[in-house]
Amino acid sequence: MAITKTTSVQRIEVYPAIGDDATLNDGNPTLMVVYEDAIDDPDDNDLPVTATRVKHLTRYLVTMNDDDSETSTATDVTGENQLVQDVCAAIWTD
Repeated sequence: MAITKTTSVQRIEVYPAIGDDATLNDGNPTLMVVYEDAIDDPDDNDLPVTATRVKHLTRYLVTMNDDDSETSTATDVTGENQLVQDVCAAIWTD
């Protein structure tokens, strides 16, 4: 059998842009997504193994240029779980 990896969303937390953070990322809320990855092989008695990973998502990615100016590009969430994409679409509206 082949090794399989299964990823599931364990938790999504939304943080509002408040106080001094309101000017960061154009005042948009940020997300913290907790994923759980499970690696399994039915032929291996030591598996499954699970690992937790955390991703922080902001609406815009800000890049510093050589002339000390900033460039903002929208964060691409198309590779994220559909639930994460739906939450981003709901909170990052114009």
